[in-house]
Amino acid sequence: MVRKRVPSTIEILIEAVARLGLPPRSVDIEALRAHLGLPEFGGYVQDARVARALRDMRASRTFAETGVAALRKALPALRAAVSKDHAITWSLRVAVPLLDDGRLDLRIDVPPDAAALNVLKGMAHRNDPTWRLDELRAALGEIAAQASRSLRKPVERLREQIRLDLVEVGADASAYIAHLDRSLRSRQFDLDENLDRSLSGTLAPVRKRAKAVAREDSRLRRLRDRVGFGAYIETFTAARRMNRRILFHMGPTNSGKTYAALKALTGAETGTYLAPLRLLALENYETLLERGLRAGMVTGEEVLGEANPTHTARTIETADLTRPVDVAVIDEIQMLADPDRGWAWTNALFGIPAKTVIVCGSDDALASVRRAAEAADESLDVIPFARKSPLLLLEEPVPLEKVEPGDAVVAFSRRAVHENREILVARGHSVATIYGALSPEVRRAEAARFRSGEANVLVTTDAIGMGLNLGPLKRIVFSAVRKYDGVSERALTHSEIRQIAGRAGRYGHQEVGYVAATDETGIEPLRKALGGAPTAPAADTRFFVRPDLIAIRSVAEEMQTQRLHDVLTHFARATFYAGSPFQPSALEEILEVARAVDRARLPIDEKFAFSVCPIDRRDEVAMSVLERWTQMRASGQTVPALRANLRGELDYQERTVKLASAYLWLSRRFPDTFDDLDAIRDLRGRANGMIEQHLRETATRKVERRSRRAAGAR
Repeated sequence: MVRKRVPSTIEILIEAVARLGLPPRSVDIEALRAHLGLPEFGGYVQDARVARALRDMRASRTFAETGVAALRKALPALRAAVSKDHAITWSLRVAVPLLDDGRLDLRIDVPPDAAALNVLKGMAHRNDPTWRLDELRAALGEIAAQASRSLRKPVERLREQIRLDLVEVGADASAYIAHLDRSLRSRQFDLDENLDRSLSGTLAPVRKRAKAVAREDSRLRRLRDRVGFGAYIETFTAARRMNRRILFHMGPTNSGKTYAALKALTGAETGTYLAPLRLLALENYETLLERGLRAGMVTGEEVLGEANPTHTARTIETADLTRPVDVAVIDEIQMLADPDRGWAWTNALFGIPAKTVIVCGSDDALASVRRAAEAADESLDVIPFARKSPLLLLEEPVPLEKVEPGDAVVAFSRRAVHENREILVARGHSVATIYGALSPEVRRAEAARFRSGEANVLVTTDAIGMGLNLGPLKRIVFSAVRKYDGVSERALTHSEIRQIAGRAGRYGHQEVGYVAATDETGIEPLRKALGGAPTAPAADTRFFVRPDLIAIRSVAEEMQTQRLHDVLTHFARATFYAGSPFQPSALEEILEVARAVDRARLPIDEKFAFSVCPIDRRDEVAMSVLERWTQMRASGQTVPALRANLRGELDYQERTVKLASAYLWLSRRFPDTFDDLDAIRDLRGRANGMIEQHLRETATRKVERRSRRAAGAR
C-alpha cells in the first residue's frame, strides 16, 4: 500500500494565500506559519483564520514600524525589541537612584506582567498606541514600584558601599562619580533571582576602578589647585599663621551637630559663631550671654554687646578675618554652593583665623570641605552625626482641609504662603506666618507665637530650613515640590527637601517627625529625597568668590579708572578663567548696580560698598532709592530717614523694613552721611510692628467672623 504524501504546511499556506487573492511572494509564509503555530507538515487551516492572521501580522508590522516609537515617546521607560518577523518583546526599564541627583542610576529591565502585556497586544492588534494608554501607564508604574521594593535590600547595601567610597575619595568624589556613572550607563541588569549576586560581582571591580581613577586624577587636581588657590589662600595671612585644625560636624537637620559645636565654642577662652542669618546670630548671641560670657553680636546693620568681647556671634558676611580666636563655628557649610552668598562661606572656610574651625552642615559639602583643607594644607577630621528622632513619610496626601495643630505647611512663594494662610484661617486655625520678605524680628515673633500655642499652625516658605526654633512642630506638609529660584521654575533638590523636612519632630519635643504632601504628585519626589540615596557632590566643584575691597583697589589702580563696572569686568576675566577653581557669586547683579552707582562721582571703594548693599536688586523702587542715596553721598549731603506711610499695604511695609535695614547697613560704612539712626530705627520698629499686627489680626479675624455668622444662624 502506497503511503499518501503529507504536504508541507508551507505549501498549504501558499495555496491559502493564493485563494485570498494575494501573491504568495508578498507574504512571509514562514512567519505566517509561526504566527499560526502550525507544524511543518499537514498544517491545514481555514482560509478565514489565515486572513485574520495576515491582518494581525500587517497590524503588528505597522505597529512595530510606527506605533512602537509613538508609545516609547509616551512611556520612555518602556523598551521594545523587534525581531525580523516583527514580533515584539517588551521590557520595562526601572531606574533606581544610587545618588540623589540622577547621576548614578542602576538600570534594571523588568518584564511586563500579564495585564500590561494584554494592553500591549491590544495596541498592536489595533495599531493604536493610545488604546488604554492610561491603564498601561498605571500598570507599568505599579510594576516599577514593586521592582523597587523588591530591590530595597541590595540597593541599600550598594548605596552604603558608595557612601563609604565617597568618604574615602573625599575631594575627588566628582572623578569617582563620573567614572562609575559612565560604567553604569553601559550596563543593565535583569530582574531575576541572581540579581543580588550579579550586582555585587559586576560592580565591585567597577567601584574599585572608579576609586583608582579618582586617585589618579587627584594628583593632577592637587597640582592645579596649588596654582589656582595659591594667591587667594595667601591673602588670609592671619589664618595661614594659625596652623588651623578643621572639624566637620556632618549630619542632617536635628542631629545635634550645631549644639555640639556651640558647646565647644562656649568652653573656649575666645571664639566666634558665624551664622547664615541675622536671626541665628541674635539667638546665639543670647545663648553666649546666658552662659555668662563676655559676648557681642555683629551684623551688617548693628553691633551689640560689650566692647572687646571674648565671644561674638556674627552674620557670616561680617566675619573678622584678622582677629585670631581659639574656636570658630561656621554654620550651614553646605551654603558654599549658594550662587548668591556662597562667597562668604568660601572666605570664612579659607580665612577665619582660629586654632580650631568647626564647620557644621550636611554631607553635601564634604567634598568641598576636604578640597579646601587639602589646598590650605590643613588637617580635617570628619565627625558624623545621626538624626536624633526618626523622620517618616506619610503615604497618603494631607490636603489643607486635613491640616492639624502642630503642622507647618510649606510653599515657595509669598503669594502661595498667603493663599494657604487664607484657606487655613477660614477653616478655623490660628496661623503663624514666616517667609523671606519678613524681617528677622517678625519671623522670630511669629515663630514664638507658634511655639507658645497662640498659633496652632505655621505657614511658611523654605525660610524655616535654617535655624528657627519651632518647638512643637510635628509634621511638615509640602504644598509644592517646585520653586522659582530667580532664574526659572525647577524641582526642589533632594538636599532642599531634606533640609526643610528635617525641621519636623524636634528632639525633646516630638518622638517622631512626619513629612507629607498636599496631593499625590508630591509624594514620590519626597520619597526619593528621603529614601536614603547618598547625597551627590555638586557637579560644578568650583568655589563661589566675590572681590574684596583690596582686590577692587588693586585693579582700579592697575587700570587707572574709577569706573566700578570696568573694574569688576576685569576682575572676572582675570579670576574666572578656564580651569579656575572659582566661579563668580552674584556678579551679574553687582554689575547691574555698578552701572547705576558709576553715575555718581564717588571713589571706587565707596562705589563698591553701595554695589553690595543688601537691597532687593529686582525692586525698581529700591534701586531708585539706592541711586538717589549715592548721588546725595557724592554731593556731600546727609541722607534723612525714610518717610513712610505706616498704614500702607503689607508689601509696602515689607519694603520699608528692607530699605530701613539697608540705611542702617550703609550707616556703618558712611556714618557722616547716613546719620539719622534714631529715626530710622524707630521707623523700622514701627513698620515691623504694623506687619506683626497685620499677621496677628488676620490670623484669627476670619475665624471670629465665621464664628459670629454661625452664632447668628443658630
